[in-house]
Amino acid sequence: MSGRVILLDPLWPMDGVEDALAGLDVEVEKADSAAGDDVVAVLAAPEQEVRADVLGRCPNLRLAGTCSTGYDNLDVDALSAAGVACLHVGGYCDEEVAEHAIALATGLLRGTHRLDRHVRDGGWWPYPMEPRRVRGSLLGIVGFGAIGRLVAALALANGMRVQAADAFVVDAEVRAHGAEPVALDTLLGTSDVVTLHAPLLEGTRHLIDADALARMRPDAYLVNCARAGLVDHAALGAALAARTIAGAALDVLPVEPPPPGETALGWPNLVLQPHAAWYSPEASLAPYRRQIDDLARFLRGERPQGLIREVTR
Repeated sequence: MSGRVILLDPLWPMDGVEDALAGLDVEVEKADSAAGDDVVAVLAAPEQEVRADVLGRCPNLRLAGTCSTGYDNLDVDALSAAGVACLHVGGYCDEEVAEHAIALATGLLRGTHRLDRHVRDGGWWPYPMEPRRVRGSLLGIVGFGAIGRLVAALALANGMRVQAADAFVVDAEVRAHGAEPVALDTLLGTSDVVTLHAPLLEGTRHLIDADALARMRPDAYLVNCARAGLVDHAALGAALAARTIAGAALDVLPVEPPPPGETALGWPNLVLQPHAAWYSPEASLAPYRRQIDDLARFLRGERPQGLIREVTR
């Protein structure tokens, strides 16, 4: 197979790309968009969308990939139906995301961020909130895939009790990892901290909406290190303003970085992170290298490791 490979991510590191694709008749270039009869593959960052309209601009497209675990930025249904293989990079930052989620969950319970601000504002005693004991508190995990299970292990190591809601994981599997399987409504109504680790699909968009937030305890916290679309952003802001829940921590926002007028910057009892849960020096280059290696496999006629769905053409 010959043609051009378009990298939509301007930050894509080129070191090692030439070696990985040695002997393959393709040219790799960075561009803001993909177009041309000779384009055979398009690789994107998670914030860049590859939708069905690319098929009209690149009629001979054979592969579309995202260098992320989540792949909601790819129109997998339309692309697969057209015979385009869709790739993602699963598992490269599972440990980092799980660690970040637990850091935020325990930080919310202990009030570390609010106490820091309190001291910087000249306060000392009394505290602006009561730090709570982590050991014995109940963590609710929404989505019990690889990351959710790592979160459960870390929570159990901290002495927390763990429950999980995932319609696609059997109860025995949840219990095998030390968590109690429960329905989502039960999880929302009983957890001290709710942490989200579900993929963003049509059925999970705004999974945490106004009704879900209303089911949570007024002293409970919400953590989202997954995808912003899992949460109804406006509903969360209203819940924080009304003190319907005690607080939240977000590593993902609907628009990143947030524009100057982003209302979340002024929401009370909210910890904001710059989409950093995935990051470590070990994880920073891994998705790019693995995606290029998978591209090479595909071009050689081999099965890519990160293939999302089988396709025929």
